[in-house]
Formats: sequence, C-alpha cells, structure tokens
Amino acid sequence: MVVASMLRFASTLLWVTLIGYIFYVAYQRGRGQTSKISLTFSGTLLALALVSSTLSTSIVVIDAGEVGVIFNIFSGTQEEPLMPGLHIVIPYINEVYRYSTLEQVYTMTKTQGEGEIHGDDSLWSPTSEGLQVGVDSSTRFKLDPRKAAYVHNNFRNTYVEVLVRPGIRSIVRHHVSQHTVTEVYGPKRAEIQQNITEDLQKRFEGSGLLLLSFDIRNVNFTEDYSTSIEQKQIAQQDAERMQFVLQKSRLEADRKKIEAEGVKQAAIARAQGEAESLRLINEQISQNANLLTYRYIEKLAPNVQVMMLPSNSPFILDMKSLIPQSSGGNAP
Repeated sequence: MVVASMLRFASTLLWVTLIGYIFYVAYQRGRGQTSKISLTFSGTLLALALVSSTLSTSIVVIDAGEVGVIFNIFSGTQEEPLMPGLHIVIPYINEVYRYSTLEQVYTMTKTQGEGEIHGDDSLWSPTSEGLQVGVDSSTRFKLDPRKAAYVHNNFRNTYVEVLVRPGIRSIVRHHVSQHTVTEVYGPKRAEIQQNITEDLQKRFEGSGLLLLSFDIRNVNFTEDYSTSIEQKQIAQQDAERMQFVLQKSRLEADRKKIEAEGVKQAAIARAQGEAESLRLINEQISQNANLLTYRYIEKLAPNVQVMMLPSNSPFILDMKSLIPQSSGGNAP
C-alpha cells in the first residue's frame, strides 16, 4: 500500500513538473525572451512520469477486508479474485474493482433511525387468517470472496438493493403467510425464524453472498388488533382474578368444613370417653358398695374429729371407728 501510494505521488509530481516546465517556457517566450524547451530535461521528465504511472497502475494492493476483481478490456472479468496483499497487473489493460468482504447488517424496522430506510420500514405481511403483522428484522451477511466476479458481473455495488432487500421481503412474507398471528408472535416464532434463515442462506449463497444470521427483532400489529389484544388481556386478567377469588373462597369453605368436622369428632371422642369412664365407675360401684363411701371419706380433711350429717344423709357411719383411739386410755 505504501509503495503504490509513493509511486502514484511520484507520478503525479513528475507530470505536474513537466507541464509546469512547458508552461514556464511558453510564458518566457511570450514575454519576448528566447527561451527554448530542453528536450533532454523534458524527455527525462516525460520518461520518469510514464514509468511511475505505469508502475503505479500495475501495482495493486488489496487491503484486509477487501477483495479485488480484475476486468480485462480484451477478455472481460477474470474469475480468480485478488485476495488481500500486493499484486502485479497489466497496466492500462487490467482494471481492478474493489469490494468489501466485511460483515454488513441490513435492518428493517418500525423504529425511527435504526433501519436502512428512514421511517417505518417494518415488513408487513398477511397471516394465514388474513391479518396483517409487521416483522422487524436484522440480517447479517457479507460478500463471498470466491464469488466476487459473479457479484461484479451481475450486481456490481447494487447487490443490497437488487438482492438482499427483495430476498428478505419475499421469503419473510412467504413463511409468515403460512402461520397465524398467535404462532408468529408466540410459540412458532423461533421455528419461523429458522425456516427463513435456511431459505435466505440458499438464495444468498447462489448469488455470491454469505448469510451470517437472520433475527426477528419484533412483531408489530395494526392499531385495531393491538387494541383488541389489550382488551382481551384485560378481560383474561379479570377472569383469572375472579377465578382466584372463587378458588380462595372454596379453600376457605373447605378449611372451615374440615375444622368443624374436627371439632365434631373431638366432641364425640370426648363424650365417648366420659361415657366409658362412667360405665367403668358404675361397674366398680356395683361390684363394691363400700367404694363410694371410701371415696367420700378420702376427700375429708385428715384431722376431722366431729362430723355433722343431715338426718336424711344416705351415709350411716360409725364415727367412733373413724376417731383414732389412744393406746393408753379413754378418749376425753
């Protein structure tokens, strides 16, 4: 690159010097002076200018991220491209055209300032049920260096307008039209994107381009459909909220029912236990009549000396037998 630039600079400088020298001599002669053109000097400048021009034309440097296509004025475009580096070509017969092999991104979107075209450039397409959806997309691609000659012969630098954009539009519409709005927006979005990628890849490769990726960035709806979706979502949320309230009420009723059943079972168990206890007590009393009297006396204070019983008391006790006797004499 440096060598070619130096040669072009030297060639330009020599031609300017030669032309300037000729004009200078002509100007001097116009003023009446006897100046003559030095054939040796002018011939040397001419020879050096021709040599430098020829060398600068024959030396071609292809930068990284570029590919060169040679067009011969006699045989036409050469199939073999010039890869990055320094190359020697036939001057004045071969002309080299440069094409970028760097990654390019073509964006079609509804968002202002993000797409290749100003304004709404979202790709609108009818779905299987006849509704319109807009697809925002980004396509990453680059020129295939091996097919640069094909691109030069068929598209030149118009392959984006002639091949990329129309290809994206036709293939996206083809696949979107086979699905419903719900499928495009939801569960089959990834599948649709994959199918579009495969078809675009085939079309691009056949035309000298390499597809790197195709991404569906967003799916847009018409204003009427967006409003209907919003209303549907609100209704669905209300229905879900009501369902939650009803479910909560049912759970609360079930909880109270279980709690009441538990209280009932506990009362029945307690009643059964008390009944069983009474049954056992009655059974023991029936077997031992003095048991009741014994339990009654057991409840009395241990140092009771005198007891007063009502005349209708059912207990006939021998109080003397209850008073402890002293071993040495009579009780006072």
